[in-house]
Amino acid sequence: MVQEEVVRALQQRTKFQCLCFAITLTSLSFFFGSLMVSMQHKLNVRMDAIEKHHESFSSHFDDTMKNLNSTVEKVQENVDQQVQEVNDNVSSQNSLMAYQFAGTFAILGTLISFWHMAGHLQKMHAPIVQRKIIAILWMIPIYSVSSFLSLVFVQAESFLSLFKDIYEAYVIYTFLSFLISIIGRGDRDAVIDLLAKYADHLKQPLHLPFQSNPTYHTDRQKAEAVLNQNQLFTMQFVFLRPLTTIAIIIADEYHESRWDPSHPQIYINIITNISIFFAFTGLLRFYHAVKEDLNWCHPFSKFLSIKMIVFLTFWQSVVISFIAHAVYKGNDDENASKDATEWSKQAQSFIICFEMFAFAIVHCQVFPTEEWEPGFRERQKRRIKASFGDSLALKDFVSDVKVVMKSKRKERYKKLEAKKKVATYAYDKKDTDDSISELSASQASDGVDPNGFGPFEIGDESDHSEEDGWNRIEEFIEEIEDGDDQKIDVDEKMLPCIA
Repeated sequence: MVQEEVVRALQQRTKFQCLCFAITLTSLSFFFGSLMVSMQHKLNVRMDAIEKHHESFSSHFDDTMKNLNSTVEKVQENVDQQVQEVNDNVSSQNSLMAYQFAGTFAILGTLISFWHMAGHLQKMHAPIVQRKIIAILWMIPIYSVSSFLSLVFVQAESFLSLFKDIYEAYVIYTFLSFLISIIGRGDRDAVIDLLAKYADHLKQPLHLPFQSNPTYHTDRQKAEAVLNQNQLFTMQFVFLRPLTTIAIIIADEYHESRWDPSHPQIYINIITNISIFFAFTGLLRFYHAVKEDLNWCHPFSKFLSIKMIVFLTFWQSVVISFIAHAVYKGNDDENASKDATEWSKQAQSFIICFEMFAFAIVHCQVFPTEEWEPGFRERQKRRIKASFGDSLALKDFVSDVKVVMKSKRKERYKKLEAKKKVATYAYDKKDTDDSISELSASQASDGVDPNGFGPFEIGDESDHSEEDGWNRIEEFIEEIEDGDDQKIDVDEKMLPCIA
């Protein structure tokens, strides 16, 4: 019984301990559970706070970066704007300097040409000829003013070039008319008669391959046909040049190009070159036919002063355009071709303003007013003759020949005098007859009189005849240099000298 009670008491105690242990575990579980919940709650609260702070920081950081980026962009824009303003100022200053230099030389060239034209108007001795000179001199003011305006107003360059091109073609024909007027002075028949004198040297008028060679019954018909064709060749450029310029202006409105085979500008330039070729062909054919009759007024220098202007206005623009397109070709800009064309036009206009100033001075030298004064042609022909004789230095040569001849004659006379003294000494010593005869023979061979009376007279006669011949040559040269207008019979004066 006691054991059962003890066992029962142990069992109860064990149950009580187990219950207490269970209660303790439960309490601990609840405590740790509540602790974990509270910790989780606190952790969640802190995570929410961290997220809120992160969001706030992110928003502030984004706002700061946006503000910083906007500030940087504004600064960059301001810097770019200031750099652009500086570039614009530098470009405007450079353009202003270019305008000032080009305008100064354009004004100077124009004033020189006006002064030159006023001189011809005041000394209008040959109106038919000098009117054409004044028309040629107008080339400088027209080119100078139009080039300066093209430099300032680039967009109007195409329309301003129309005036230059029209007057360029007109001046080429005017120069041919100028040469014709010098010969005929308004009489066309006189020009044809002069050409008829050179009919054997005139080239046949050009004709198409399928046409037969024309026949001319008289030299005058051939001369008239040559003159008509030369005028036609030059005149066609006057009518064709404005048409090609207008065609280029219209083509540039659609696409501005000069070297692209897919656009018509390059083919228009080829047509213009062909037209220029025929114009100068007609001009040069006429010049070569009558150049001997025009030498007194130096037509070749006048032709070059016009030819160089035409060359500079056309081929110079071609070279500048080619260089500009080659330089801008490396740029990736879509407007590179347009920029190259604009730059080449400005460069061409700027250079022409300087060149027209130089050509204005050249025109004063090659188109002087004194050429058309009465008597200038005769004076110029005499001057050409005198300069020809002086350029050969004939008078100096004749003078040197006379000096050399006199010196040789003096030396020969000295030798003869020495032999005379020897002969006299031998005679005084009364040498043998054989020695005297031998000496006499030697004296006779040297031109000495055996009796000792000096040289023979024959030598004097030959010396005087030679000296008279060279004196006549010297007088002839002096007559040419003095400008004697009378015809000198060269054969009558030169034959005795040559003999």
